[in-house]
Amino acid sequence: MLKRSIGVLGALAVGLIFAGSAAGQTSWPADASSSAPSDATQVDVQNKDIYCPTALEPILPGDYYGCEARAALGHDNHKKMVDMLEESAYWANKDAQYVLGLTYFNGDMDDVPQNRPLGLAWLALAAERKKPQYQLAYAEARSKATPEEIRQAVVLWRQMRTKYGDSVAAPRAIRRFNHAIEPIDESAKDGGIVYIHGFSPYSQSAFAVANKLHEEASNDFEDIHGQVVVGKPEWLQAPPVTTNGSQASGSSQSQ
Repeated sequence: MLKRSIGVLGALAVGLIFAGSAAGQTSWPADASSSAPSDATQVDVQNKDIYCPTALEPILPGDYYGCEARAALGHDNHKKMVDMLEESAYWANKDAQYVLGLTYFNGDMDDVPQNRPLGLAWLALAAERKKPQYQLAYAEARSKATPEEIRQAVVLWRQMRTKYGDSVAAPRAIRRFNHAIEPIDESAKDGGIVYIHGFSPYSQSAFAVANKLHEEASNDFEDIHGQVVVGKPEWLQAPPVTTNGSQASGSSQSQ
């Protein structure tokens, strides 16, 4: 059976300090496999205290809106959840596209009408990344769809890929990150400190913040092929040099 949408959303990755968090494709994906993914593990998604720092939105908007989607689910606001997932999907978050696909195909969310062709189109977009979880879900949904639903899904997919496909959305997200991380990287290079509202209650080492953000960006973009993916500057690979010439501990910088 296809995973239940609510269980998958509970595991939607938002990997910084708050709770739970590409290649362009020119043809409609073929049925990759008839194998079905296992049922979703039940997780606690009713956490109403999820906080998503707004300062993250200009840096990694895909993660920020994914976090907002999970927070909306915690308050049973399924309409906002879908809106936030679509924003996250716009910034190349394939987890968000995957959850949207399950949500529409399964029709198991209150206030979100079932739309199997739309769900299949979202799953096809998610399957661009060649992740087995995405491809298996797409394959199973396709195997359950009627010929007319597949035809409608192809039409939707052709329209949606111009906005949400990796050939468009991934460069958009990478450009946003590259622009936003530049002043933080420069501050880290000079041994400075930065304050990002909501990221921490106090100013932190720019070195530690830059490293954390680069690590998250790498997680987000590492499986995108054919794109210029942001990389961590060489001088961020090792702990910064202190004023006495010794290297500071990486672990102490991350606190």
